Amino acid sequence: MEPNQNPRPVVGLLGATGITGRVALTHLLARAPEAGADVVVGARDPERVRALCAERDLPAPEVLPADIADPDSLRAFVRRVDVLVNLAGPYTRLAPPVLAACVAEGTHYVDVTGESQLAHRTDRDLHEAARAAGVAIVHTAGFEALPADVLVDAARRHAAARGEVLRTADLVTSVCTPPGTGFSESVSGGTVQSLVEVLRDPDPARTGDVAARLPEPAPGTGTASDPDAVRAFSPLRLRARTADGRVLAPMSPLAAINPPVVHRTQALSPVAGAAAHPVAFREATAMGRSGGPRGAGRLLAAEAVAAFQTFAGLATGLPHPVRARLADVLAGVLPQVGTGPEGDVLTGWSWTTRGVFTTHEGSSFPAVLEAQGNPGYGTTPWLTTELALRMAVRGVPDAALGSTTPALALDGDVDALRPARVHITVG
Repeated sequence: MEPNQNPRPVVGLLGATGITGRVALTHLLARAPEAGADVVVGARDPERVRALCAERDLPAPEVLPADIADPDSLRAFVRRVDVLVNLAGPYTRLAPPVLAACVAEGTHYVDVTGESQLAHRTDRDLHEAARAAGVAIVHTAGFEALPADVLVDAARRHAAARGEVLRTADLVTSVCTPPGTGFSESVSGGTVQSLVEVLRDPDPARTGDVAARLPEPAPGTGTASDPDAVRAFSPLRLRARTADGRVLAPMSPLAAINPPVVHRTQALSPVAGAAAHPVAFREATAMGRSGGPRGAGRLLAAEAVAAFQTFAGLATGLPHPVRARLADVLAGVLPQVGTGPEGDVLTGWSWTTRGVFTTHEGSSFPAVLEAQGNPGYGTTPWLTTELALRMAVRGVPDAALGSTTPALALDGDVDALRPARVHITVG
């Protein structure tokens, strides 16, 4: 799709008053003029957004009424923008009307959901309609799963430039937190309520199926679109382990989110030779050094993470009436949407994802993603808004139209993430 021919493209934002939305709004208002774009905010209560901007001494954006219960207002808002960043969750309940409006109005869409059934339904029900409308729909464009997806894609392109094809990707993420940081400073109510929505959804979650988002599955071909080949070559293993003197736990917050995205990118990738083979993808979170009493404690903690994620996966596989009852219980005891970390507790964070990659031709090389900020509530809104700005200003390639992935929408332009305090080095 060619870039918008209007003098200045427009990025829209929904959910500006939420925990993540406030950070996204601040970043977007600062960055849009530099990028050559305008900002329009949609809200059920426009005055609340204006008051938030005044309270934080932010420049006043254009604010339009936009309510999913009022299709006319939603369509009018969506029609006004070129790329919509949707940070109003839980997405399973709230996103479908927004997605439908974007396809109808020819507007690109970006969100940060990890709610697997919604992504599956988008792939199944909206992919072809979105492609026909010239629209890109990008789920999981925050800490899940943009960094992993983009880092693997950067390695894939690096290998292709050398005439080689990527074979394996082994990623380890290390997070440096400020002293005294606890669970409440790491997770918002919106994040944990997403689990409730996954449990409540009548569709099976397919949690743990790394091939769940493959486009046009081609069984028996051995390609990146062959579900059996992907599952055999790149299984999801929820276990603690040690490597290079460190204790490694399954990727947090949920190891099942990123692999289906990475494999969808592989299957749809325009990079020469990429779709011919699955990539063996593995990732983990570093817990610290192994060895000694502290190392033993870290290994126990990593095993607890693995056990919790295994339990969560089993829970999503229960019969729907049982899942729905469990969701009702959890909804009442877990933190609510709109609560979570903000302010000083989000400062002083940094994190790094280091990857080791091999090719079918026998080469091996490293790649590193270095980032500043709290992964979920600093880096995530920065990444999401920068991706949206890049899509609005430079357009979206044909290969990224339809139900797509962060890496395909970014189109190899890793430098576009620098304003999000993210730097990628390959080789």
